[in-house]
This record gives sequence, C-alpha cells and structure tokens, in this order.
Amino acid sequence: MPFIGGESTGSYTRRLANLNGIPDEEFWLMFGTPLRPDRVVGDPLSGEGYLNRAALERLSVMSHRPIPQLQFALPNLRDHRLLPVDGGPVWDWPWDTTGCFLVRVCEPCARLKGTSLDAYLASDATWQVCARHGRWLDNRREPGTAAIPLSALPEVVDAHQLRLRLERRLGAGGRAMFADAYAITSCWWNLLDLNPPLWKTRRRALGRAGRDELRVAPLVFYPEAVRLAQALAARERQRLRRTLTPEEDGAWLERVALLLDSWGMPVAEALDCVEVWALRHPLLPRPRRAHCTAAQRPTHGRWRRLPLATPHTDQTVEATLDERSCLPWKLGEMITTELPPAPGGWRLGGRA
Repeated sequence: MPFIGGESTGSYTRRLANLNGIPDEEFWLMFGTPLRPDRVVGDPLSGEGYLNRAALERLSVMSHRPIPQLQFALPNLRDHRLLPVDGGPVWDWPWDTTGCFLVRVCEPCARLKGTSLDAYLASDATWQVCARHGRWLDNRREPGTAAIPLSALPEVVDAHQLRLRLERRLGAGGRAMFADAYAITSCWWNLLDLNPPLWKTRRRALGRAGRDELRVAPLVFYPEAVRLAQALAARERQRLRRTLTPEEDGAWLERVALLLDSWGMPVAEALDCVEVWALRHPLLPRPRRAHCTAAQRPTHGRWRRLPLATPHTDQTVEATLDERSCLPWKLGEMITTELPPAPGGWRLGGRA
C-alpha cells in the first residue's frame, strides 16, 4: 500500500486494515496488546495510536515495509515517539493527540495514492501546506471546511517552499526561528491596528473561506512569517558566531523596520514585538582570538547549521510549533506583556 508522507499512524493502519478487509479493532490486536486494557482503538479523526518497538517490528512484517521506511513516512513511529515499554508488542490509543495535530490530507494526494478514505497527517501545527497541489490543509472537521485552494495566492506556496529550504539548511535552529516569527506575526494579527493592508487583500481573495478569521489567519500572514524568519535567522547566525556588534545589531533592526514599512505596517508599534524577541536573544561577548585554535573553528559545513541556543535550549523534538517559540504570543489569545525574564535581566525599554 503506498505511503502518504507525514500520515498519522492511526490513519495508515486504518487504510491497511481496510485494504485487507479487517475491522480496525481486530487489526490492532494482531500486532500488539493495549497498554491500558480500558482503552480501545479510537477514530483516527480524533485520536492517534502509538506503538512500542516490538509492535513496530510486527507492523513492519504485516505491512511488508522495512522499519526505516515506516519511520520515514509516519512521524509518530519515529524513535522519540515510540512507547518506552520493553518486552512484547503493546500499543496505546490516547483520546487526545499528544504533541501533534491531525490534519486532513490533501484530497488529490489521497486519490493519487488510491484511497477514498479520509486520511490524516500528523502535524506539529493545526495546518499544513500541500505545495504539489496548492492547497491549505487544516484540522477543521465541520461541514464546508475542506482544503482551501491557493491558486489565487501563489505567494503562500512560494513562502512554504522557502520555509522548507530554510529549515532543511539550518536544522533545529531554523525551525525555532520560524516558530518565533510565527509568534510575532500572530501577535500582529491579534492587534487589528498592526494588520498590514495586504492581509485584508488576501482575505478577500479567499472568498467565503476568508470570513473565518481564526482559521485563515496562518494562511494570510504566512508569507510575512517566513520572510521574518529569514531575518531572525540571519541575526541569530551572526549572534551565535559572536560577531554581532551593537552597531550591526542596530543596522539589522533598521533593515527589519524597512521591511515592515514595505508591508505598510505602523513601524514603531510592530517593531516592538521584534525588539522583545531580540532582547531574548542578547548579544554574546566576542571571544579572544588567541583562544580560538584551528581545531576549535567550525568547518564550513557546520557554519551553515543553526544550533539551538538560549532561550531555546530546553526545546524537545516533540514540541509543537507554538511550543518551539521562546515567545508566549499565540494566535487568537489576549496579548500579555508578562514575559519570562530575558537573559541578563533585560526587558524592553531597559533593565528589569
């Protein structure tokens, strides 16, 4: 049975069981026993199943797929998602999805894979982008909430491809920078006065779908979030190399201000959010050259990666998009000025 990249384990096993004419509840018992006998197989639409290593090995045999292939295609079968239970094969089916969201798969993708069933992706956000078919996918289940075509907004697909390149090139640090940029743009969205005119234009281009503000918000500000993530990553790379001076930092902030101005935003107010982020990523002391030997200097390849550093060092691989950010701002929530103390005790406007 063909894979759907990024699919949830429950969705994949349901398709596999259907292909073999076996009811879901019987199929799961064939490759393990429930970790909690009071739990039963749930609906892939609202929950997710998790396996231990032995159950994964049994699924590999039943699906005729090597374990590396299963783990590459299905995120919740990767090592950090397996149940930490040794011994025989067991599984668990929480009613809620821990650390992931179930996003409905792109319908053209499902048809290409030869399935007419509803299939779901295991996502770190409530939405995903299918760049192949130009569709915005999300976890909405209500009638009339099918995938949103992006034919009228090609810049959203272009932004998604830029984000993928950024995160592939920079690794975990790049993912953290996008999470921070997403938090900042969410803050801008929550404050109507900070919404640039082009966001209203995109909402109008979405037609009826654009009336659901909270649903389409990530779609509408996605291009700006990706562009801002590139700017944050450029500063963070230089900061971690310890080559960022106060003068260069000021010049960087001026470039961000020009970017905001090009979007038609009130620069001073919108820049406040960026300055809060910068204070949480303070300048680092420049190292003494005498103490930097040739063996200690990073190779060219390592320079290209962006490691996780304070304030992101406590980030786990299970973190969702919101959890990866060092900022507390979330889409649709009331804005608060209460932030954890910035490193060194600095806050916006001076020392705390």
